[in-house]
Amino acid sequence: MEPDGPTRQNRIERRKAATRRKIVDAASRLFKAYGFDATTMEQIAEEADVAKATLYSYFPAKEAILNEYVKQAFQEQNADKRALLRDLPDTRARLTAILNELIKRVQAQHAIFEKYLAYRVQNVVSLHPPEGGTVKSDFDSLADEIITLGQAAGEIRADLPRDMLIDLFEFVFVEVAKRYYMQPDAFDARAAVAQGVSLYLNGASPAP
Repeated sequence: MEPDGPTRQNRIERRKAATRRKIVDAASRLFKAYGFDATTMEQIAEEADVAKATLYSYFPAKEAILNEYVKQAFQEQNADKRALLRDLPDTRARLTAILNELIKRVQAQHAIFEKYLAYRVQNVVSLHPPEGGTVKSDFDSLADEIITLGQAAGEIRADLPRDMLIDLFEFVFVEVAKRYYMQPDAFDARAAVAQGVSLYLNGASPAP
């Protein structure tokens, strides 16, 4: 007989987390072997050795699995990145560091990130978020950390909703990444990131 209460609940949550990880690992192998578009949900279920109904109960679409894959990869280094952010002198330096890191990831896995970014934009702008709220991205917690530190230093407005500030950061990232996809050979990462950071901090007002 299974124990009741928190012990049983913790066991259930661990099983769910293990199943999610198994699905994401299986999908990532297939994405790398056959490409995102050619991989089907049926193939992912078979590779992960789960029923299709189970797969869809965890992830309604391939894009959701991709979002989880990127999120997990980023979270593995979150502790180190949080420490780095706290060591940087100001909000501009923190935004620059994170955007540079994200753009390097985009350039290293441009095909995967093209699908990921399209999914993220769709999620952020949706007027009908999925049950349980908007799907969080891999770097939401880091954006939240930057905002917290920036507000404490008086460098970011404190009168705006936190979600609005996080979404604005995500859109700045998407706009910088879009410039890479439009002209990959002529893309100047340093200049694009600097412009994105300036837009986030100063809006569209001309420089003083």
